[in-house]
Amino acid sequence: MRHQGLPLLPTPTQDERDPLRWPVWLKRCAIITASMTNFVTNMAGSGLSVAVPELMQEYHKPESAAVQQLTYNFLFLSIGNIFWVPVAHKFGKRASLLLSMALQAGTLVWCVTATSFSSLLAARCVQGFAGAAGESIVPEIAADIFFLHQRAAMMSIPSDPRRRKENRQLDDGPLLSYVILISSGSAIGPLVNSLMVQYLPSSWRAFLWLCFALAVADIGLMLFLCPESNFRRPEWDVTAIEPDATEAKATQETFFEHEPQEEVYTVHRPSLADIIVPVRLDRELKFFWAMVAPLRLLTRPAVIWVILLYGCALSPQIILMHVVPLLLLPRAQAPPYLFSSVSVGLVQIAALIGFILACFGGGLLSDLINSRIAHRRADGRVRAEDRLLSLIPGMAIGPAGCVVLAFACQKHLHWAAIAVGFGMVSFGSVYTPNIAITYLAHRHQRDAAQCLVLVNVVKNLVAFMFLYEAVEWVQSQGYLQLYLVMFALGVVTIGAALPLYLFHGKRHVE
Repeated sequence: MRHQGLPLLPTPTQDERDPLRWPVWLKRCAIITASMTNFVTNMAGSGLSVAVPELMQEYHKPESAAVQQLTYNFLFLSIGNIFWVPVAHKFGKRASLLLSMALQAGTLVWCVTATSFSSLLAARCVQGFAGAAGESIVPEIAADIFFLHQRAAMMSIPSDPRRRKENRQLDDGPLLSYVILISSGSAIGPLVNSLMVQYLPSSWRAFLWLCFALAVADIGLMLFLCPESNFRRPEWDVTAIEPDATEAKATQETFFEHEPQEEVYTVHRPSLADIIVPVRLDRELKFFWAMVAPLRLLTRPAVIWVILLYGCALSPQIILMHVVPLLLLPRAQAPPYLFSSVSVGLVQIAALIGFILACFGGGLLSDLINSRIAHRRADGRVRAEDRLLSLIPGMAIGPAGCVVLAFACQKHLHWAAIAVGFGMVSFGSVYTPNIAITYLAHRHQRDAAQCLVLVNVVKNLVAFMFLYEAVEWVQSQGYLQLYLVMFALGVVTIGAALPLYLFHGKRHVE
């Protein structure tokens, strides 16, 4: 089957439950409402970073203890993937997201009503566990409801670089919204909470009530706009995703592209009864095996590399997001800045700019590079390892941002230097991991979903280890050592792409 010259992979079936047959408007609604789970999770998880001084004062805790409610939230955000993904496969992705959002809404109320720091810390741990559902499940929903050439836009990198023109009209917008929502939530949370901390008497609790309202609203939207996408599809040939090998085929595609558009499959809109069905049980799936199956992929060099790259790219941005209030807010031992809570929140605009440039700019640069590779080869094929070349234009920005932050924070340079460095490491936390994950999904096509689960679990653990020690590390050794170590790790992990490109791909395809 083809649509405007593009092969429809996987091929839609005649089964009315096939999510590939949903109407376009329903697919858009489903991916956006599902992506909102990531937005709410990241917004609530990072938003309290600007309220650390208030937490220290209210609960009479030192800095290192107050930051724990951020770090343990991040830890359980990692651990939760191990539980929620098997639940989604066994009982349904929609049911899993609804349950996780209901649990998260409940824990947000618990956070607001917590009367002790121990109670708040426990609530934040459960909140992180509940919020983990969206990290791996939402990309799987995108894979269920969109065709292969449409899915790739989720990472801002199209699967076939020679077909960008045609792809623009095929639902890139809602898929790109997933990238924007998951990235921007961690910056918008501190920005919004900074306004509430400064101007509302209820301080950070008002912010958590806002997150609760968003969670409840998202539950309502998912009930009616996000049907269950689990569907046992017949096996399809993954080699078919490669571009056509001959000029004759390319000419034939051009001919089809200029033909009137034809319906090659019947669109089916699920009934309201199908949409609101609470659970779709998979009786054949063994729950325990689904939990441990991703671990076998830890023997794959490409998987290990992506995990380390993602963790080391994410750590500098996460650390600064959580410690920058301690640096900029007025305290006796930090005289140069004396920022208000709102001013600290506005620094997050630099992170937003970095996220947006990485989402859109990274995709365009990757388009250009992969397009040139495809045109220069006789068969028009692009190896998985060829995608690693897309790292080159922007790979230095994240590590360079670590150097900027090392000296700007240590030497108390102008706040603009901190903002620039923050934007650079935020760019690096999206640009290189997205390209690496696209490479991993291309290389391990049959195990792509399990690869994503494993990456989300372990890269969050890597970032947690650095975040857990960040405050004491800064207090004992200073920002200079911390961010120069981050710089070195970033350079080493990005540099490890070279042997993968030169040797690993030529030996065998996993």
